[in-house]
Amino acid sequence: MSVAPAPLYPLDGRVQHYAWGSRESLPGFLGRTPDGRPWAEWWLGAHPTAPSTVGSVPATTLDVLVGQDPAVMLGEDSRDRFGPRLPFLLKVLAVAEPLSLQVHPSVDQARDGYWRERPADAPAPGEPLYADEWAKPEMVLALTRFDAFAGLRPPAGVLARLDALGGELLADLARPLRHTPTTAAVAELVTALLGLSPQARRQAVEEVAAGIETLARAEAPEAAELSVSAHLARRYPDDPAVVVSVLMNHVVLEPGEAMAVPAGLLHCYTSGLAVEIQGTSDNTLRAGLTPKQVDVDEVLRVIDVTAQPQLVWPSEPASGLETFHPGVPDFALDRLCLAHATEFRLSGGVPAIVLAMDGTLRLHADGVTTVLRRGEAVFVPAATGPVVVEGLGEAVRARPGTAEGDQQVDGAA
Repeated sequence: MSVAPAPLYPLDGRVQHYAWGSRESLPGFLGRTPDGRPWAEWWLGAHPTAPSTVGSVPATTLDVLVGQDPAVMLGEDSRDRFGPRLPFLLKVLAVAEPLSLQVHPSVDQARDGYWRERPADAPAPGEPLYADEWAKPEMVLALTRFDAFAGLRPPAGVLARLDALGGELLADLARPLRHTPTTAAVAELVTALLGLSPQARRQAVEEVAAGIETLARAEAPEAAELSVSAHLARRYPDDPAVVVSVLMNHVVLEPGEAMAVPAGLLHCYTSGLAVEIQGTSDNTLRAGLTPKQVDVDEVLRVIDVTAQPQLVWPSEPASGLETFHPGVPDFALDRLCLAHATEFRLSGGVPAIVLAMDGTLRLHADGVTTVLRRGEAVFVPAATGPVVVEGLGEAVRARPGTAEGDQQVDGAA
């Protein structure tokens, strides 16, 4: 059943109860009562797996709404670049336990993988190797301290870390890198680690755990950041991805700081609360640290050992307005901080989701006013005119990036 277009559509997101989620943080943000389950992610978007419910249109979800009239909902530019689909998914992440060690393909790799079949000895043989033809760039904006492993350390840093840990097997594995300290040798080391025999895997993880314990007793500077890997060693005693984790950069984001995850970057979020915006894709390749399906061969094909985490510094088109753009066309994220007598005029012409982070905000668009409080959100179709936001509080707006990769500049009304 088609519906008459509206300028603003209230959205109810979908909670994902993954095992690594927090039991308190996300319910607290949403103002809901904890139910004992882990609340890992809250999705706002049109992803077909868990599309948001459109509150003003009973029994309708955002993917259905977009599909009924892509021209009105998405606009010509977004539809031409990304097809009849919302190109981004907005989330709130509540990480209490480390996620899987993973990597995402580039758009060319995703297209190639989608048209390749799974081998006969793999799960779901004959099915496409990848879930879809899209890349899955990501960016996280920290709401609390947010910790992650992201990217492999340079050759000298990998050797220093292995030397600090000690262990006979680790020393043997490090010999080629010590002889030729290059990024290619780091890639060979990662390949060797992920391909260890079951017995050697357990020995390598035991050596890592013992080395971290020794560093902790000596109060070594690196002991604190290695504590997560020590926890992983206890949880996954046969998983060589534990060893890979100690060779990675430990990234700490403070509230208000953002990090982009480009294609090919090995990463693992370990703790904290954050807003995440990503491309609408399911193409996640896991190297380990998970009970889910692991695809080491494909991880090794896609990984870029030179890729590093990218801190995203916002531009400030106006006082109280920050725009985070990681340089991909799929999305940009605007952060609005409104004080008394402050209002912003957000330009239209693009599909957008506005999520209230704190306070009480009033959105005015095409003669319609909607009030948002923390955890509440609306979808703004591309056909909607400028949106004026006023009140006292904070909000984020998710939208496509421009074709050139620049921010869409908005200003104070």
